[in-house]
Amino acid sequence: MTRKQLVPLALTVAAIAVAVFLVRRNRAAGPSQLAASGTVEATEAALGFQVPGRIVAVAVHEGDRVHAGDTLATLDRTELAARLAQARAALAAAQARLTEMAHGSRVEEIGQARSADSAAAARLQDAQRDHDRTATLLAGGAVSQETLDKSKLALDVARNAAQQTHDQMQLVLAGPRVEQIDAQRATVTQAEAAVRQAEATLDNAVIRAPFDGVVTIRNREPGETAAAGAPVVTVANLGDRWVRIYVSEIALGDVRLGEAAVISTD
Repeated sequence: MTRKQLVPLALTVAAIAVAVFLVRRNRAAGPSQLAASGTVEATEAALGFQVPGRIVAVAVHEGDRVHAGDTLATLDRTELAARLAQARAALAAAQARLTEMAHGSRVEEIGQARSADSAAAARLQDAQRDHDRTATLLAGGAVSQETLDKSKLALDVARNAAQQTHDQMQLVLAGPRVEQIDAQRATVTQAEAAVRQAEATLDNAVIRAPFDGVVTIRNREPGETAAAGAPVVTVANLGDRWVRIYVSEIALGDVRLGEAAVISTD
């Protein structure tokens, strides 16, 4: 390599060394300042009802501070309250029926069944005596075959009625079957679920603040009809704020991931 070729190379190396020295000196001197535009943002929640309906009250205005659990807006709950009352009445009826079935037949029902069985047995005995008497008269030629046939038919009817009455008495004495009680218990469970659903629907007709914050938008007014999920009130969580800064491409080299920064506004 000639002397003329070594001179430009030496100058280039010297320029790189000076640049590195200046960069290190600036970093050692302290943090650099960067002018950039940006915004201060916070987590926002656009709150709405889970059920549709007519709004009867919006308790807050834009700029109001709210606390978690505060009531912000309410729907007309007249119809929802009626549905809840209906569900509770159905549950009470199902529970009463289950209690009745679990206790078995009442004493009065058992007495009535036994009385009916005794009466049916007595009618069967009368029909049997009438038939026997008619058969005797027919043998003596005192009555016709048609009369005997009628007495036989009456005897069969009385016998069937007595059997049905006796079977009914046995059912009353035994009480409801286990399968019937299980089915009624399932009906009670279904009615309880219907009550919980009606209670949840009624509770969903009220908007409550999910966290402490500030109302930024009052989207709806009383008297309006709101669809399910439509924003009614927007609340910003000031406890969860951050700064979004837009850095120009020229200054990107001065920014390092994880580097501490102090931010101040103009």
